[in-house]
Amino acid sequence: MIKKYAIQMSYEISDIEKAQAEKAMIHFKASIKLLDLASEHLNIMGTPFKENPEMDAKSVMEARAAIRRFRDQSSDNFNEFKSEAFRSIKLMEMFSADTQTIKLIKSFISSVDTLEGKVNAFIDIFNDLEDKEFSKNVVEKIEDIQKECKEVEEIIDDRIMKHLQTNILAKSWVDTTSKNLQIAVEKKTPLLIDLYNKRQEQLQEAIKQK
Repeated sequence: MIKKYAIQMSYEISDIEKAQAEKAMIHFKASIKLLDLASEHLNIMGTPFKENPEMDAKSVMEARAAIRRFRDQSSDNFNEFKSEAFRSIKLMEMFSADTQTIKLIKSFISSVDTLEGKVNAFIDIFNDLEDKEFSKNVVEKIEDIQKECKEVEEIIDDRIMKHLQTNILAKSWVDTTSKNLQIAVEKKTPLLIDLYNKRQEQLQEAIKQK
């Protein structure tokens, strides 16, 4: 159901608001890319631990320097995502009068908060590399984070960006079809004019012969 303000925006949206929505779209897309990178990076450690669930504490301690670098990089990756997500939210402030926009942003913020909690829980397990359950915990936490990443991406891609395209930028299949038809008309117009001119020449020739 489209809210009243969203309906008004489809008719009264200003160029400034459209430009702001376009900027927000750019930053939300960048957020998805950063989140994808952060999620994929986790596989660097998740895959070997998953394939070697019985890895002992001695092996873990021998690789502790590399493991801690991985932990730090993982944290940095998600912080970069959060920074880009924050920029996206700030750009949406212009549409704060729209209840649907506010609802979507609150859902997004809540999901990112949940993700942050899971990332922090993942970081905490590195405080005890000698824990017998360390390998198991790494795999579980990574899978938990990646699952939440998909939830966040779904909110951005399927809900927020769709809302921006449909209710603010008013972009849908109609726009694409209209554009394609316009291109088709432009391509055919010269041919129609050519046929018209030839017909006129024929008529003029017929008049002269009379």
